[in-house]
Amino acid sequence: MSNSFYKLLDVDGNEINHHNLQDKTKWCKDGERVEQSFVRIHGEQLNIIINPEKTTNKYAPDLLNSKSGCLGDLKTQNTPFFRASSLFGIDPTYAVVFNLKDRNRYRELYPSIDIYYWIDWIAVKFQIGNKVTAVEPLYGVWRVNFKEFDKYLDGAPLHDYMQRRNDTQGNAKSSYVIDIRNEIFEKIC
Repeated sequence: MSNSFYKLLDVDGNEINHHNLQDKTKWCKDGERVEQSFVRIHGEQLNIIINPEKTTNKYAPDLLNSKSGCLGDLKTQNTPFFRASSLFGIDPTYAVVFNLKDRNRYRELYPSIDIYYWIDWIAVKFQIGNKVTAVEPLYGVWRVNFKEFDKYLDGAPLHDYMQRRNDTQGNAKSSYVIDIRNEIFEKIC
């Protein structure tokens, strides 16, 4: 799906066309495939498996550490928050997001969960008209325990998604904008 307002470009200058970003059903199905890929690529090194509870509860956390028994949730991000610098003073190369609704859910149900950010910037340029915002390519896996992350979020900027104000599909309407360089995040791969 092409967006007439802006363009996302890869390292070779090719335009990236995302499926409708508000189509939660499609993104959830893609998420299951991505979780399997993450475990295939990083699971052995990190002692991570797909959480067995996912077979009977699609809302269960994504991951389980096979040694510690700690639950984990995977946040895969391939597009930086390009407007992070202009809106919040955060270098977009290191800007990731975290949904407010996830924060509330983890507080209630999984206060000790680990959050894994799997970052691979496929999009490295954002163009509106003649204005281009570029980031450095970034790849890696970062981990943070939710208890510490929850405290960090108290001071993080919250961004409201204008296109989701009247959403009825269950999409997050607000996300915190996070700087992955903060010391609370441990780069593990």
